[in-house]
Amino acid sequence: MRNKVKTVLCALMISVFGGVASFAQTYHSGQNLQPVFEGWEQNPDGSFDMAFGYLNRNYEEHLNIPVGESNYFEPGEPDRGQPAFFYPRRQRFSFRVRVPADWGDKELVWTVTANGRTDRAVGWLVPEQIIDDQVVAMNRSGGGAPDIDNGSPSIVLLEQTQRSVKVGEPLVLTAVIQDDGIPEMRAARQSRPPGRRNALGLRVAWLHYRGVGEVTFNPWTPPMADHVPGWTPPPVPDAGRTVTTARFSEPGTYVIRGLADDGYLYSSTDVTVTVTR
Repeated sequence: MRNKVKTVLCALMISVFGGVASFAQTYHSGQNLQPVFEGWEQNPDGSFDMAFGYLNRNYEEHLNIPVGESNYFEPGEPDRGQPAFFYPRRQRFSFRVRVPADWGDKELVWTVTANGRTDRAVGWLVPEQIIDDQVVAMNRSGGGAPDIDNGSPSIVLLEQTQRSVKVGEPLVLTAVIQDDGIPEMRAARQSRPPGRRNALGLRVAWLHYRGVGEVTFNPWTPPMADHVPGWTPPPVPDAGRTVTTARFSEPGTYVIRGLADDGYLYSSTDVTVTVTR
């Protein structure tokens, strides 16, 4: 009888832990992209900003989904400034869509189709979804953020926001970033679950936002780098003057985004680049 009970218990353990293992399985490619409605905030003029991000369920595959039938908003204008290039994993508060003061209880729906699956995020002005800088900081830092008087860092581009370059040639991006020194510099910490304590401190990061080819940046800060234990933002150059080069693999029109990020809050600037052969 005792042996029979042991056999049953072993079978149950294999079943339970086997189920947990399958639940925790990760995929490098071939998975869907889930748009996310992060919340909304009201502007001084009475209008509202709806914030969106996304979860690319692939751990390695970058998804390029041009704005159109597989990447659109409704009702109204399908192009609301959403990304068309999607980095792996969770990217929070990627962009905002402004709606008028009389928006009321209407829904704003972002639809994305990736790897054969269609997913949607529904934005609406429900009171439970109100956000502010503290909410943004708590979510972006992974492990919460203290209630401190922290202002968003600034980024000022020293070149034009409309640029042109040839395939493979370097495009120089010079930006001045500034911050109030809050929060203090901190390396990303070991945590359980992993990634719950990000690195803090001012840094600049450039991202591929739209465009069908590949964009490489030098220096390059991957979007998830600040959650890698031990990673620390590189020293900010004198007067906050940063220089980055970008190269493009194919002709076309691209949008690249520069971020001044302190680990809690960020500011951004976009550059539209026309790439020719």
